Amino acid sequence: MVTIKFLDGELIQNVSWSSLPNKPIKRLKYNFQDKTVIMEDYEAYNHLIEKVYNVLQGTTTIRSIYLIGKIKNHAKIIILNLLDNSVHEEIRAFGEEYKGRPSTGWKNGINDSIPSFQIC
Repeated sequence: MVTIKFLDGELIQNVSWSSLPNKPIKRLKYNFQDKTVIMEDYEAYNHLIEKVYNVLQGTTTIRSIYLIGKIKNHAKIIILNLLDNSVHEEIRAFGEEYKGRPSTGWKNGINDSIPSFQIC
């Protein structure tokens, strides 16, 4: 379950990333298995879902969820692997955040605070 808090205090839960209102995000909170990931005060945010298609069965499975926060010219990436229930974090150059390639769908954050994240 994802909860998004906007700079104006509004909270939104469990909506598609593309349907979010166009206003600055303050915090992104994501519950995953028995863990909670919190990303706060980033310049911009992104949320990617990596799917695997099984040709033989004709099914699609969500493999990973990427939570991304932009910090100047870098991207903080939290990868939630649904296949083995692991959490992995990385820092990459902005524009190389998804397997060395840029991603689309960025949402504005805030520019005047120190970004933070927690996995608890």
